[in-house]
Amino acid sequence: MKEGQSSRTAEAAAALRANHFKNTINPVFSDPYAFEMTSKGWKKLLSTPLIVKLMNSPILNRTLGLLSGQVVGRSRYAEDLLNQAVQHNIEQYVLVGAGLDSFVLRKSQHYPTLKIFEVDHPDTQAAKQSKLKKLGELPSTVEFVSINFEKESISEALARSRYLRKTPAFFSWLGTTHYLKPDTTLQTLKSIAEFAANGSEVVLDYSTDFQELNGIERLGSMGVAQFTHLLKEPLLGQFKPSDLHQAVEKMGFEVVEDLSGEAITERYFYNRADNIRHTSATRLLHLRLNKN
Repeated sequence: MKEGQSSRTAEAAAALRANHFKNTINPVFSDPYAFEMTSKGWKKLLSTPLIVKLMNSPILNRTLGLLSGQVVGRSRYAEDLLNQAVQHNIEQYVLVGAGLDSFVLRKSQHYPTLKIFEVDHPDTQAAKQSKLKKLGELPSTVEFVSINFEKESISEALARSRYLRKTPAFFSWLGTTHYLKPDTTLQTLKSIAEFAANGSEVVLDYSTDFQELNGIERLGSMGVAQFTHLLKEPLLGQFKPSDLHQAVEKMGFEVVEDLSGEAITERYFYNRADNIRHTSATRLLHLRLNKN
């Protein structure tokens, strides 16, 4: 992303969440704040009837709907697992690369004892906090922790916060690894493994090799790659699932679940009238720290 401004891909993701909430029957993921969280340009597009009609047409839902499905599917999955983790007494929630997600306004009141740590680039955080404060009162349970993933570890960033190292935490890392070099992603996971307490959980999404995709999936992924390149936030990170599993298991993580795009579609988008589904280009990974 460009210095001095918030992430453009974070704004695009907020716009997709906003469109899904405003223009979908029975949303997979409901984010009533997403529209106000995105940029002026996206707000204008989302307020233009013709654009809205095109964005939600059956044809585009079968193509660009893959991207919308990816954005709302990963958020739904992460918050489903967070809810389970809280029921098992996890009391710390770390949003790694939090972007413009509005959890602190949407859901924090449902988890009054949950300590929330939003970890992201300082420019994105500054823009986000300005928007959040206009929409509601921020809870005392949230702390914003600045980081540049290419220059420091998440453990170094969290060490500056009120994060309790000896207490298990739930880490949600969505929409970020695609824009990081694979080594940076692995170093961040290694930092979490070394820093977090046993029993901590991590949910992340990651890109698979585009060359292994076919048909509309391959064309769609190439289109997304061109789109993010134009936003000056190019896609950099791809993994083979088996290689990623082997790497994280060496760090002390247990692979609880790794969902393919088809499995995510089956779980959250089955038989929807709007034809939205999840792309096969990305997967969702659920890890639990179990260091011997």
